[in-house]
Amino acid sequence: MAIEAVQIIIFNIDNHKSMYDYIIVGLGVAGFSFMQQLEENKQNYIVFDNHSQQSTRIAGGMFNPVILKRFTPAWQAAEMLPYALLQFQKAELTYQNKYIYPIDIYRKLASVEEQNNWTVASDKPVMRDFMQGITHEKIDGIDAPFGFGVLKGTGIVNVAKVLDDAIRHLTEKQKIRFESFDYNQLIINDKYITYKDIKARKIVFAEGFGMKNNPFFNYLPLMGTKGEMLMVETETPIPYIVKSAAFLAPNVAENNQYYVGATYNWEDKTNEPTEAARKHLEQKLKKLYHKAFKVILQKAGIRPTVKDRRPLVGSHPKYPQLAVLNGMGTRGVILAPTTAKYLFQHLEFNMPIPKEMDVQRFKED
Repeated sequence: MAIEAVQIIIFNIDNHKSMYDYIIVGLGVAGFSFMQQLEENKQNYIVFDNHSQQSTRIAGGMFNPVILKRFTPAWQAAEMLPYALLQFQKAELTYQNKYIYPIDIYRKLASVEEQNNWTVASDKPVMRDFMQGITHEKIDGIDAPFGFGVLKGTGIVNVAKVLDDAIRHLTEKQKIRFESFDYNQLIINDKYITYKDIKARKIVFAEGFGMKNNPFFNYLPLMGTKGEMLMVETETPIPYIVKSAAFLAPNVAENNQYYVGATYNWEDKTNEPTEAARKHLEQKLKKLYHKAFKVILQKAGIRPTVKDRRPLVGSHPKYPQLAVLNGMGTRGVILAPTTAKYLFQHLEFNMPIPKEMDVQRFKED
């Protein structure tokens, strides 16, 4: 009789937990993209975010489907870009704000050989949709004796503003908690999970480099690459994104400010800006832009990069209620919306995830 009473008490406690379809852990570009899928499909969810991962906010939000070092297409970027822009357009309608800024990229060409390589590459399938001709347009402060290769269909998404508006929306709806996720309090049942006062059908971890601390998914080969950027004020206006040894891109949130980036550090895993990176970026900028500039800000973050340069998407091999959405690397603005759709369709309708990004390609030790 005493055992039955205890069972009734436990059942009642469980019933008093708030019931959700999903928990999302992390609100970078990946977490936001999955949140959009849940909103569109009328799923009930709650978000946990502790602001520990800053790579989305420092990345600048550039969308560009071409690898400008080799004049080759980035993996799946051209195919995924239209859906990505559609999703950010939907966000503009939802939050009544502007996030997408189409801006051409001018790739400074360094030699006759690069001029020839640009012309050849721009005639290839996929590439011809973005790579245009060579221009000798003058940009005040930048010398380009061999001209610029012009890349169209590119631009910047103000991801920081998207996330700020999303957080405001979630806060008003009481659908976000600003706290670190305690993995020790996650209880996995056959058909649902419980966490503190919450019960949910599934949980999606979109933690960026923070996944290294996740005991369920830290077996995945997330390397993490530290990137640093500067914000500068220049003496003259620059109407394009200019790419050379570094990139110089307009800050769409402020007039007369420009991003300069970016560095790649595979050893340092902190979010702290460094003097060495600042000097390195200033030297690169001086080679590109020969007029005066003023550094007004420096930021750092860890990009969630994977050894095979493909996203990490899918369910845990032992616990199907647990899923991961990560590893977007340097092109998160382009990749995250489509990979979020793949994950949602997989979790809800058991649709297969493309093998190149499915976490099943890596085995848990």
